[in-house]
Amino acid sequence: LSPPLTSSASHLLRLSPPLPPPLPSPLRGKGSSRFGVKLDEARLGDDGVPEVLQELRTLLMARKGHRNEGIFRVSPATSALQASRALVEAGQTSKVSDLESVAQLIKVWFRELPESVFGADRETGIVAPIVDGDFTTGAGCYEAMQGLPEPRRSTVRWLLELIGDVCRYESENRMTAQSMIIVFAPNLIVPRADLDPLSALQVNQHVVRFMELLFGHWNEVGGPATRITASTASPQVDPP
Repeated sequence: LSPPLTSSASHLLRLSPPLPPPLPSPLRGKGSSRFGVKLDEARLGDDGVPEVLQELRTLLMARKGHRNEGIFRVSPATSALQASRALVEAGQTSKVSDLESVAQLIKVWFRELPESVFGADRETGIVAPIVDGDFTTGAGCYEAMQGLPEPRRSTVRWLLELIGDVCRYESENRMTAQSMIIVFAPNLIVPRADLDPLSALQVNQHVVRFMELLFGHWNEVGGPATRITASTASPQVDPP
């Protein structure tokens, strides 16, 4: 069997890239039921994951946007992001043409949750125990994820699958699993606005560390049959 993708501690020290400026208030979910709502109140698809996430992922994959160089790292033009979000808000996701905006909107969806997918409270800025715990193994992180209530558990699984789908094509998109985790981390738990920069960075590093351990374990024992390896960017199917 091919060895699973391994993590490098050096990635934990890298700063996440800056986020694009916030969208103007008319597009920040006023009257919306797709962004900025509690996960428990989101409209779910048949697989128990928010419908809007599935729509965005389906569109990205169908148009091979997950193979674009720098996808999820390259920020779209503000005007393109605004127009794309308006279409998604209106239930017309299939009409979105800018694939960088599709990727960015997935991150925006996580960032605008009133409460983190891990359960951290946006008002208090407390890091969710699932991330702030003393985890040293992927198995421990996986067990903690399994303890999340639905639809949180299914949504985190969905994110792991998305990371896997993208980093399989590292040779084309230049996005490793670590790269994906680093660009998603600031959106998974948003620290208080008044938190000092060092504390905010430590929050981000907690999330990165937890997600790296979690993804590594999922990739090894809980992921799909096409396991991601450190030596190839293409899907490699384990023999039966």
